[in-house]
Amino acid sequence: MLKRLSILIMTILLVVPAMAQPQESCECVFGPKAGQFQFQVNVGTGQFFNDFTGLYYLLPDEDGTATGIGADLNTLETNYGLGNAYISGDLSKQLVNNGSLNFMTRNYSIGMKVFVTDHLNINLSGSYILNMQPSKNFREGETYNIRDLTNLTHYDVSQTLANVEPGDIYAQKAILGAVTNRLMLQLGTEWYFNTKNQRIFPYLGVFGQFKMARIESFYPYTGQYLVSDIDMPDMEYEEVDLYRADRGGQALGFGGGINFGVEYALMEGLFIGAEIAPVCYQYTLLHMEVGGQDPYYATNHNLRAFAFPQLTIGVRF
Repeated sequence: MLKRLSILIMTILLVVPAMAQPQESCECVFGPKAGQFQFQVNVGTGQFFNDFTGLYYLLPDEDGTATGIGADLNTLETNYGLGNAYISGDLSKQLVNNGSLNFMTRNYSIGMKVFVTDHLNINLSGSYILNMQPSKNFREGETYNIRDLTNLTHYDVSQTLANVEPGDIYAQKAILGAVTNRLMLQLGTEWYFNTKNQRIFPYLGVFGQFKMARIESFYPYTGQYLVSDIDMPDMEYEEVDLYRADRGGQALGFGGGINFGVEYALMEGLFIGAEIAPVCYQYTLLHMEVGGQDPYYATNHNLRAFAFPQLTIGVRF
């Protein structure tokens, strides 16, 4: 009897502690763990600098007009002091694209997160676009209507022909050679919170951003001409290309802010999420230059709330 009682007591001592162990929470299955990597695709508002004209708005004009950002289309007609021959257009509209709740401009980027602990990560995301446009020389048109040309008062054989009559040999337009680069990088850290819902994980973090937009141009032979100071037959015009120089422009952006998001686990290792930046600041430096001319610099400060809304889908392993 005493032996059976001893066996029963020992059994109880072994079983009770085992039953008292807390069951493994599903959060350990769906939630992040230290040492895991997370790769995701982000879809949201554009975080590059604006490129509605392929960054050509960063190139200074070479027609004698003042260097700077072009006319502001929203104020061109009423002209509230922006976008005329003396005052630049609004940099915050034509250059800075610091995110908003407007999804008209979508942007795609790739992100990676490394979890240092079960709650803390270090993350990196970015995008890059390179475009190279080869130059093409102008090809002058040829006309067979000699009688009409000889009757033109200001016709000069040194003047290249861009417009001819139907049936003649048409001219071919030149193409400006250009190389454009657009880059966006973001580095940050985030803290993940557990909730009663075993699949939902909100997080809060801070981030820093660097943006770059750059364009360099190379003039081909354009066939354009201007009136020269030589008053001699057949030398009344000369090529504009003789006076042109290479141009370039770039914009650099430095910023940072706070981001908040929520991830929902579809299954172990697969999730979707949404993110927004409650506060975001960006400093922008604009640099435009024509060869042989003084450089043009301008700066802009932009502070925005609830910027960069984006959706994410990714895997964690």
